[in-house]
Amino acid sequence: MNGISDNLQSAVFPEIFLKGSWIDSFGELNSPFMVILKMQDVHPEDLVRFGRFLTEEETAKSGRFRFSHDRDSYIAVHGLLRWILGIYFGVLPEAVRIRYTSLGKPYVTGYSRQLFFNLSHSSGVSLLVFDPANEIGADVEKVDPEFEYESLVRRFFTKEEGNYIDQSGKKARERFFEIWTRKEAFLKAVGEGITENLSVEVLEEKISMNAIHPGESEGRNFLFRSALFEDEYRITLALSTESYPVIGFIPGANLNRYPITEA
Repeated sequence: MNGISDNLQSAVFPEIFLKGSWIDSFGELNSPFMVILKMQDVHPEDLVRFGRFLTEEETAKSGRFRFSHDRDSYIAVHGLLRWILGIYFGVLPEAVRIRYTSLGKPYVTGYSRQLFFNLSHSSGVSLLVFDPANEIGADVEKVDPEFEYESLVRRFFTKEEGNYIDQSGKKARERFFEIWTRKEAFLKAVGEGITENLSVEVLEEKISMNAIHPGESEGRNFLFRSALFEDEYRITLALSTESYPVIGFIPGANLNRYPITEA
């Protein structure tokens, strides 16, 4: 496996920087889609608006965060998720029926069509990924130069993964985050418990459900797409298709362009 060092300004993820115009046709989504939200772009009025989209249970949960930046991130990400899902399903954001599996994987239910999605957050950057046809997983991690990752490698990585990291010299830290985000993205895509399955090996570009459920006759296959965002965040998606997701940014100033109406 070759180390991945592509920046998002490459062909790894085709991009559209049209100041939010992608949302106008989001209801006709027919391929994987990724939204990148930077908290520094979220204005106070955006937080108020997103907060109105949350359920009572979500609002209560946001109030239990110890630090204000964690609370604001939760409100922004979950409010944005409801906003996008509301556009896709043609309902008010607060009316979107989001449920959770016993292992905490979110999903929607009760609509005539489906939309798979996943969330991830790290140090002020959040990902929301969507796929109208297949399960999808995502992970973003800030590549912290002070983070002591060695104990995680010893505990959760296979011998081959450890060798891949150890043999990379100065790129060892980058390779750690490359492998770690692959593990998280894959396990979130399949909806399995993360801690008890982190030893799954993810060195290849493709991985099957058989990796955690040996013997399954028809194990689903997933493809990894990985890149750097702004040279300090490692982003990895686990896709059930070989197509590339499109990227949409949500600048705070553009949020009010899109009224939420009942279809």
